[in-house]
Amino acid sequence: LKMRTLLVISSILLPAALASPVFERAEQVATSVFSLAFDKSYEEAPHTETVVQDNVVERQYPEKNWACTGVTVDEESERSQGTMFWRLFGYIQGANDQQKKMDMTVPVSTLVSETSGNKKLEMCFYIGEEHQANTPAPSNSEVYIKKFAAKLYTRTLPGYMNTLLWKQEANALKEVLKQLGVSFQEDRYYKVGYDAPFKFWNRRNEIWYLAQ
Repeated sequence: LKMRTLLVISSILLPAALASPVFERAEQVATSVFSLAFDKSYEEAPHTETVVQDNVVERQYPEKNWACTGVTVDEESERSQGTMFWRLFGYIQGANDQQKKMDMTVPVSTLVSETSGNKKLEMCFYIGEEHQANTPAPSNSEVYIKKFAAKLYTRTLPGYMNTLLWKQEANALKEVLKQLGVSFQEDRYYKVGYDAPFKFWNRRNEIWYLAQ
């Protein structure tokens, strides 16, 4: 596991972690978080991509297992992101039928859609290749394994993101894709992150729209 994981968790997720059922005490949370500090890189979900125009790319993800969880909320917030993250983090820390600890991977994706006027969020971690053939089953009933394969459109956005900036980029990319004349699912998108909050340069954030 990696330094970036430590920093991702520390800035936006630690408050939510203290209330998480995955850990019985705050000391256990701290021990698990700081144990992530010294690895150098994440395994990234495999994909291929083709440049569509300028910085917009068409990307293909082959079918792989991902660990996912979801919430339905009135409005998006860091707390809802934290709730989902800690469920998934607990899974890769051993809350599964094999009691297997698995390395953190990238990206961390969050699907944003609407249902009955509410926001439906689904966060997923890619399951590393080592565990694809024999993926542990989650112990938490709110975590599940799903197969994900996609053709999608995206572009990379630098800097630090918040709820407003994610929405702005989703709207901006939607307009660009319309101008390009590509067919895509306009009613939902993915917020996708790769970096820790304390990485100051060359940050990588993406909005994904699935191709029709």
